[in-house]
Amino acid sequence: MSRHVGPLRPATFALGLCALLMACAGDDGGRGSGTSLGATAGTTATSSGGSSAGSGSAGDSSATGTSGSAGSSSAGTGTSAGTTGSGGSTTDSGGGTTGMGTTGGGSLEPPAGGSSGGSGGGAASGEVRTTDMGNVTYRVIAPAGAGPHPAMIVYSGTEGGAAMTSNLSMVKDFAGLGDVVFGVLDGVTYNGDAQAGALVLDQLRADYDIDNDRTYLLSESAGTSAGLQLALSLRQSYFAAYWANDVNAQASPQLDAAALGFAPWGNAGPGGNFADANAIVSSMMGKGYRFDGPSPYDGPGAGTHGSTEQFVAAMQWFAGKSRQ
Repeated sequence: MSRHVGPLRPATFALGLCALLMACAGDDGGRGSGTSLGATAGTTATSSGGSSAGSGSAGDSSATGTSGSAGSSSAGTGTSAGTTGSGGSTTDSGGGTTGMGTTGGGSLEPPAGGSSGGSGGGAASGEVRTTDMGNVTYRVIAPAGAGPHPAMIVYSGTEGGAAMTSNLSMVKDFAGLGDVVFGVLDGVTYNGDAQAGALVLDQLRADYDIDNDRTYLLSESAGTSAGLQLALSLRQSYFAAYWANDVNAQASPQLDAAALGFAPWGNAGPGGNFADANAIVSSMMGKGYRFDGPSPYDGPGAGTHGSTEQFVAAMQWFAGKSRQ
């Protein structure tokens, strides 16, 4: 994990954290069954790396979750509609949404240096909420206090939204992401549904004061296809950084950095699928994305679907990244 460190912490804490996450590994290679993890698990780590959670099947690329479940929504929310700069383009996710495209040509959406100005969301530790538009179910982790806050949209793997939320809660402070507002979608329920993630992002921006320049996306396994579409086309200009973890698909960014008006950060965690991870990173490089550290990730757990080490490295990678 040394290539992707956020705030420095004792190595023994990192090992204990991995042990905690591995203690609830799912049969499909995901981390976590949603059960409570005892503090005593943190003392069981005896390896310095290479062990990984999820020794089950090679992944959940066969996930058959509902596709396009939010496709009936016909209009974007007021925070994202109707601004397309010169050289920009608007894409439709297949759900009839209009005015959700990315922008270029010097008219960045949302504007650089600002925030959403939202309010009323309150501190949250994983409760289930539903978007005002589109009836999308998601989970929220949010700090107390006024923003602007960074935000992260997360598509889980087949371990599910509840287990992913538990894992994020354990890792976020260690990774330097304690001030982030997380919106977590179940990657099976919303398999292939980028529009669902866009609606959750709009809801977070309405409920919290979200920093326009520090919005992130993590997609994992069953959430790969939706994450790729959301980050690389549907809402490309919104995301300062995107890590595709345990990938099972590939896609290319719609716009390059010049058209966007900034260079996003990108990376992929192979989880054993090096071909798709290399293709994702190569396409990002071709469009002027920024990278730090190995790209794709090649550290501990890169060869194992559901690896705890790779997941923790992904979380640490986001800390401090901005569109600026």
